[in-house]
Amino acid sequence: MIIACCDSRVDPCTVLNLPPGEAFVLRNIGNMVPAYSAQSACSSAASAIEYAVLHLKVKHLVVMGHSRCGAVKALMGIEDDGSNRFSEFIEDWVLILKNASKKVKSIHKVAPFAEQCTACEKEVVNASLWNCLSYPFVREKMASGDLTLHGGYYDFVSNAFESWTLDLSCLNDVDKVQ
Repeated sequence: MIIACCDSRVDPCTVLNLPPGEAFVLRNIGNMVPAYSAQSACSSAASAIEYAVLHLKVKHLVVMGHSRCGAVKALMGIEDDGSNRFSEFIEDWVLILKNASKKVKSIHKVAPFAEQCTACEKEVVNASLWNCLSYPFVREKMASGDLTLHGGYYDFVSNAFESWTLDLSCLNDVDKVQ
């Protein structure tokens, strides 16, 4: 399964050189995965992840971010006091990963805005991967070794792709993730 941004400049199957039918793909603004909650039942992300993991029995789940992401730029532009509204639906959606922008702003506070956005594009991938672990069925499949989570980042300006596997070294047990 690939979770990717709906940006037309970044087709995940083209980037990964996958033929049609090879990957189950969910695309949304900012390749964002909300954390599991009682409200997840109405989330296309939650239902797509559930279908891929439980019914298609995918072995790999990839969250793929990309350079110059407008959703991340919107997220990074939202002030903590809410003084600069972006737009109702987009802002509500990207704020599900507001902790990613807060982390980047605290670590890269003196960096130019464009560099902060690049860092946040990767941090959004990591935050979405951790949010995937909040789904009980994802944790269960990871614990049994039937599923691996991967992060990916495509820089379409330089045509470079980097990937990583979610680092669980800070945990003794996958089930401790909340």
